[in-house]
Amino acid sequence: MKAMARAGLWMAWMWAAAACAEASCTRPVAVPMAPVGLSVSFEDDRTSGVYPTLLREMSTASGCEFQVQRVPRARLQKMFEAGQADLLLPASASPARDVDGEFVPLIQVRASLMTLSRERASPRSLAEMVAQPDYRLAVVRGFSFGAAYDNAIAVMRAQKRIVEESDATGVARALRQGLAHGTVMTASILIGTLVQDPDLAPLVKQMRSDALEELGWSESGVYLSRHSLGDADRRRLRLAFQQQAKAGRVWQLFNDTYPPGSLGGSIRPLP
Repeated sequence: MKAMARAGLWMAWMWAAAACAEASCTRPVAVPMAPVGLSVSFEDDRTSGVYPTLLREMSTASGCEFQVQRVPRARLQKMFEAGQADLLLPASASPARDVDGEFVPLIQVRASLMTLSRERASPRSLAEMVAQPDYRLAVVRGFSFGAAYDNAIAVMRAQKRIVEESDATGVARALRQGLAHGTVMTASILIGTLVQDPDLAPLVKQMRSDALEELGWSESGVYLSRHSLGDADRRRLRLAFQQQAKAGRVWQLFNDTYPPGSLGGSIRPLP
């Protein structure tokens, strides 16, 4: 019976893939991406990681061509807002981004406070962090983990308590140099970055993760541009990404790509 069930699921997937291939995208899909730990990485002109692998698999199944280009993280949001990017991937949902794109959830994530020092008690909430006048936070420019995070960063930035970096590597170095007390991001992003850098890899064992009251589980996924994509292409891409999410493929890729046990409760499949 189990074999028959697996065969049935396989046939259903093949029929869905065939249907998508018959209705491929009308043009190549522009996907500027920035390095994000083991989720997205670049070596010369080659891309690897969770999301480039996902796009390659989707290209075969859907008939859509994805053109990946490496750009700095801070440029991604501006390109998306200007209609110069068809997809924003990976991305967390936010009201500001909803103006420019349609969000398709792929997985659930939970950001936390990541620190190296255990000498100082960690804030238990963003509100407590903001209330500590000497607490400094290192962040990746352009990252967002919801309205509470955005508001806290805005307040601390106005008080000159934010160290802004272009990527997670810069954040890790800022923490090591003592320029900031901590950072807020998902453990998978920071740990994946440390693992890839021989100079920073020893910090993995020192890294501490603490939950913040305002930051529960949220959805992470892809934004489809309302500016550059036509209705037909956006519909095809929406269905293709939804199929991958329902099949649990994104969650499987994370488990296949990251070292065992390194996700640290920061990522889980959609319910």
